[in-house]
Amino acid sequence: MEINKKELLDNLTKTKSSYSNGVSKGHTVMPKADGKQLIVGKNIKLTGAIDVCESLVVEGTLEANLSGAKYLDIVYGGSFTGNAEVEEAHISGLFDGELTVTGILYVYETGVIKGKINYANLVVEKGGVLKGTLKNIDGAKPKTALD
Repeated sequence: MEINKKELLDNLTKTKSSYSNGVSKGHTVMPKADGKQLIVGKNIKLTGAIDVCESLVVEGTLEANLSGAKYLDIVYGGSFTGNAEVEEAHISGLFDGELTVTGILYVYETGVIKGKINYANLVVEKGGVLKGTLKNIDGAKPKTALD
């Protein structure tokens, strides 16, 4: 997987959410999925398993297992506890559990990830926090900002 530098910089500089007006700090706008999108809104608490979802946005509190998703977006103030396997993740809130990202994992200045973290490519803004075990997924070529 090749990282597009312009796209990476654009993603890091976007701060407005198209999902809710009150959530913006450290948040990027996720691509919209064609009908397979779930938004756990602010002040909502949801528990369960999610397996038919292309794009998940967490503004509230989610305790779940997520598999087969393309995008996970935990906005500032949102929290996800459980396990997730996704292609791309944007973390501005809290993730606690096991996270596997087969593409790019972005951790923004307000983002905190606790637990087991498996990633192909990793971008962490100043202030972003990773606590636990980090593992680069076998076969993925690590990229740097200079690549």
